[in-house]
Amino acid sequence: MTLSLRDHISVLSGSDAVVLVSVAAIKGSTPREVGAFMLITSGKIAGTIGGGNLEHQVTLQVRSMLESDVANMPVARIKRFPLGPGLGQCCGGSVEVGFHLLSDGDRADLRTVLADIVACPVSQSGRWVMLPVDGGQGRTELVGADTTNATMLASGFGTARGGIMAINGLDMLCLRLDEALTPMWIFGAGHVGKAIVQAMAPLPFDVHLVDSRDAYLDLPESEKLHIIQSDRPELEVSDIASGAHVLILTHNHALDFDICRAAIMRDDLGFVGMIGSQTKRARFIRRLSDRGLGAAEISRLTCPIGIQGITGKQPVVIAASVAAQLLSVREAQMAQNQTTKTASDGVG
Repeated sequence: MTLSLRDHISVLSGSDAVVLVSVAAIKGSTPREVGAFMLITSGKIAGTIGGGNLEHQVTLQVRSMLESDVANMPVARIKRFPLGPGLGQCCGGSVEVGFHLLSDGDRADLRTVLADIVACPVSQSGRWVMLPVDGGQGRTELVGADTTNATMLASGFGTARGGIMAINGLDMLCLRLDEALTPMWIFGAGHVGKAIVQAMAPLPFDVHLVDSRDAYLDLPESEKLHIIQSDRPELEVSDIASGAHVLILTHNHALDFDICRAAIMRDDLGFVGMIGSQTKRARFIRRLSDRGLGAAEISRLTCPIGIQGITGKQPVVIAASVAAQLLSVREAQMAQNQTTKTASDGVG
C-alpha cells in the first residue's frame, strides 16, 4: 500500500484499468471519513480507506472484477459494509463504499490535478477533488477546504448518497486529500534541529530550516524541505506565512531571544515553541516582560517543547516528542478552523 500522491500519479499513468474506491457514506464509528479514497489496479494500490479487513475485502472484490471482464464492469456502484458483524472489525459502524471504474479522461484529469498539488503542495487546510461522475462532461477540479461546498462536505451536509454532490448542475464525486501541508520554520540546524527535520519528513509539514552557519546547512533540499542561510535569522520571522509553526533551537540564547520576541509579537502564527528548561523559560519571560510584552504575547510561547512525560534528551527522542506535539496542535487547529468556517457559513 502506498500513501504518497506521487504513487497515485504513478498508478494513474499506467496502462492497467484503475478502479477508484472511496468512502461514500459512514454510520457510527468508522476508520476513515467520507471522501477518503484509494486507487486499485490488478497489481497496484495507492491510498487507503482505513486498512484492515475492510480494505482487504474491497481489494479482493475489485481485483476479481478486473480479472473477469473489465469491458462489462459497471462504471459506478455503491456497496455497504457492516464493520462489526460483517468484517470482524471493532469499529462497529458501517461504511458505504463507492466503486468507480475510471475512464481514460477521468484518469488524465485526476492525474493532472494531483500533479499540480505535488508541484505546489503548501496549504494550511484540507482539500477536496471533485471528479465528474460516470464520465460526465464536468471538469476535474481542486476545491479548497475554505469554500462553501467543501465545508458542507466536511460537515456532512449537502452530500448525496455515494459522496456525490450536484455542483453547477453536474454530479461530482467528492474525494478528500490528506496531503495539505502546514508550513513550519525551524531556527537552528544543530543536532536537534536536524533530528526534527528527519522526523517531519514523512509528515504533513512544509519545513524551512534556518541557520546563520552555512556549514550546518548540509541537508539536501526537497519539495518539503527548504534551506535558508541568514546572517540575521530573527529578520526572517516577518516572512513566515500566517498559521505556520515556529521552532526555536539555535546555538545562541541571545539569538533565541530575538527570534522568540519577533515570533510572539505576531498574533497569527500557529505555534511558537522553544527548546529549553523551566529555568530558561522563566528567564525569557522575565526579559520579555521587561521589554514591554504583555501576558497575551508571552502566552504564545511554548517552552519546554515536546510531550509531557518524555524526558529523554537524545536528539531523536526530542524530535519524536516534538513531532507528536505538533501533529496534535495541527489537528486541533484544523478542527477549529473547520468549526469556525462552518459556523460562519451557517451550516449545521
